[in-house]
Amino acid sequence: MADDTDLYWDDDPLDELAREDPPHDEDGFAVWTFDTGALDLAPRAPSAPATPGVLPAEPVSGPSAAPALSLPLGRRVAPPPRPPAHSGPASVWWNTVRNVLIVVAAAVLVSTIFSLWTRPNFFSDEFRAGLNKVQATQRVISVQPSPLPTDVRQVRIGIIAGHSGRPQDAAFESDPGAVCPDGLTELSINEAVARQVVTTLSQERYMVDLLTEFDPRLTNYQADVLVSIHSNDCQDYGAAGTGFNAASASARQTTRGKDEKLLACLISQYAATTGLPQHYGLTYDMTDYHTFDEVAIDTPTAIIEIGFLRNDRAFLTQQQDLIAQGIVNGIRCFLLPDAAGTPVPGS
Repeated sequence: MADDTDLYWDDDPLDELAREDPPHDEDGFAVWTFDTGALDLAPRAPSAPATPGVLPAEPVSGPSAAPALSLPLGRRVAPPPRPPAHSGPASVWWNTVRNVLIVVAAAVLVSTIFSLWTRPNFFSDEFRAGLNKVQATQRVISVQPSPLPTDVRQVRIGIIAGHSGRPQDAAFESDPGAVCPDGLTELSINEAVARQVVTTLSQERYMVDLLTEFDPRLTNYQADVLVSIHSNDCQDYGAAGTGFNAASASARQTTRGKDEKLLACLISQYAATTGLPQHYGLTYDMTDYHTFDEVAIDTPTAIIEIGFLRNDRAFLTQQQDLIAQGIVNGIRCFLLPDAAGTPVPGS
């Protein structure tokens, strides 16, 4: 029977090292050395290629088998990491659609439950009115605006300053019209009033032409309205020589209706604005005024004598803004008969 020593060491190379007296370092501690080559694994023989239909050979076991690799205790090999899953475009699209469907279904369900279980008087009348207003505003905003028409016609007005410009007779350089003994001329009054009328109408965005007595533009002149401004002479007619008068073409039949309406508006509005009385004496120069035959047959025209240079002198020289406003009101009455409740006389 072998002794305990033989059974314990079992002829292991490491046992031989243990039996020897190991060297000691300078401090007296034993120094052990090991040959790590004894732990190396034997090279693995290449495996034979697999033959179709033949099962691989079982590993050889027994004394002739190569020693198996023994890993230290408590140490495990981690499995290889799993590659991340890559989702394709179809998967992303499907997830998006599914999320949208879930949200829509939840919203429909909540609104349905809210509608079924909400009392009719849950919201106040003020809240409902405000909600209706918001919805109406949203509907209006959603409507696409239609383009503005590009062929909008602008209203054209012609104003003649009586006796202004080059006279018809080439022998004269100017035509002052009626002249008072002190040098006051009809031309100065007519031009001053005509300029104020043009200024006021232009501020109201009308297209206004300031024309002279024999303006070349008057030939076949087309406008929505044409008014010629004049003043009565400076002769002494007594108490009857005061006030204004107006006339339209007596021989024009094509636009007789428009001429009459323009004349009626001028008379009514000028009298109401200035307070001057109407003088009913008409002359041939007024009823057969030369401009009536020069302009286009569809241009409504009228002539107005704004006052007498003798008896109405103070009014004509000091109240020119009021005179101009009376003419503007007459033109506005003709163009905008329904504005501010202004009636159309004679209609």
